[in-house]
Amino acid sequence: MQNYLNKLLFVSALALPVPLWAETASGDLSKIEAETMVLKARERQLDVQAKIIARQSEIASRQAETDRIVQSASPGNPVIMSIEGIGANVFATLRMENGTTVDVQAGETLSDGMKVISIKTNEVIIENAKKKRTRLATATHSTTAFDPRFPSSGLHLPPLAPPPSAKEN
Repeated sequence: MQNYLNKLLFVSALALPVPLWAETASGDLSKIEAETMVLKARERQLDVQAKIIARQSEIASRQAETDRIVQSASPGNPVIMSIEGIGANVFATLRMENGTTVDVQAGETLSDGMKVISIKTNEVIIENAKKKRTRLATATHSTTAFDPRFPSSGLHLPPLAPPPSAKEN
């Protein structure tokens, strides 16, 4: 009988670690799965943060360009009302400080002695008697302050990118 009890204890001792080992393995797998989910969530969070930083950088560069345009509007300089024409026949309509408007081409001299150096589709460059060149501001920038919530039509912002859609099969 003693021998029988020893065998029974030995067999039961061998049988106990197997369920404990199985529980440990399933616990380890659950833990690894949970850690993987956390890492994937952190990766998505970093992607979103990178996109936010890229968008903020883009907005800041556009704001800097807008500020540069607004700062070029100084008292005494004409303001661009419109630019029209094709090729070498480009005209700009400028509003002078006294409120009058004048149509000019590159090379012409204004009544205040400033010379029109160049006219492009989005800018007019003038030069004063001291040879200092100035990029003129558009009328929309000189009459209103920039408000990022309500950008003016003179900003020429590109359209927003379409939202990411589900993969098409």
